Amino acid sequence: MKKTNKGFTLVELLVVIGILGILMGVLFPTISSAMQNAKTSACSTQGRKLFTEITQADISREQKGMASIWPRTSDTKSDDTDDISGNVYSTSADYFKELFDLDQYGKDDWDPYVKCDLDVISGYGVVPFNGTSLQGDNVLWCIAQGIETDLPEVLPVLVSRNCNTEDLLTSGPFSGTEKKQVKIGKENGAESNIPFGSKIYVVVRKGGAPDVIEMKYSKQYLIYKHQGFTIPESSQFKYLKTGCK
Repeated sequence: MKKTNKGFTLVELLVVIGILGILMGVLFPTISSAMQNAKTSACSTQGRKLFTEITQADISREQKGMASIWPRTSDTKSDDTDDISGNVYSTSADYFKELFDLDQYGKDDWDPYVKCDLDVISGYGVVPFNGTSLQGDNVLWCIAQGIETDLPEVLPVLVSRNCNTEDLLTSGPFSGTEKKQVKIGKENGAESNIPFGSKIYVVVRKGGAPDVIEMKYSKQYLIYKHQGFTIPESSQFKYLKTGCK
C-alpha cells in the first residue's frame, strides 16, 4: 500500500508558533536575569582580582618602606616622582596607565606594578585596551583617591562607571540611616550607561568585598550596611572618574 506524507496545515503551524511565542515570553525574563547575573558576577570577579593585586603589591612595598600604590593626592603623595606613589592623577585611566606601565607595554622593559591581566580594568561592554593607548573608554572602574588606613572598610574603592560617584560619601559624619538615593546611569549624572545601564552597578569595598547594587537598593544606608562613621574633613578621599567620552 502506498504511503503518503501529510505536512502541517497552516492552522497547526500558527498554533505551534503561538505556543513558542508564549514560551519565549515566559522564559525571557528568567534568561535575561541569568545573563545579567553572569555579567555582574564576571565584573565583580575582575574588580576583586584588581583589588587583590594592588593590595599584594602594597604588602610587598610596605616591607621595603615604600608608600601605597593606591592613587594619591597632592597632600599624600610621596617625594619619589619616579614612582607611582609620587604622582597625582586626574582620571582613573591615567592611573591605570601607570599601574600597568602601558607606555612600555609589549617591550622588553615592561614592568607593571601589578601582575594581573589587563582585562581587569575593562568589562562587559567596555572597549578593551588595544595595545597602543589607554583611554577612558577602555576603563570600567572609577577608583578612590586618598585612601587611608583609618577609613572604614565598607567604603567603595572601585565603582563601575555607570554609578554617579558624586552621590557616594567622601567626607563628614554618616549616621548609617541616610536614605539619599545614589543615582545610576548617564542621564542621572554618571559618566556612562556602560556597562549596566541605569539599573545596577558594581563596587569593591576597602575591605575587599565586591557587591552588586540594584537600583531599588541604591540608597546610602544600604550601600554602607547601616554603619555609622566619620570621614575626617581633612581627608582627601574622593573618586577619580575614568575620563570616558
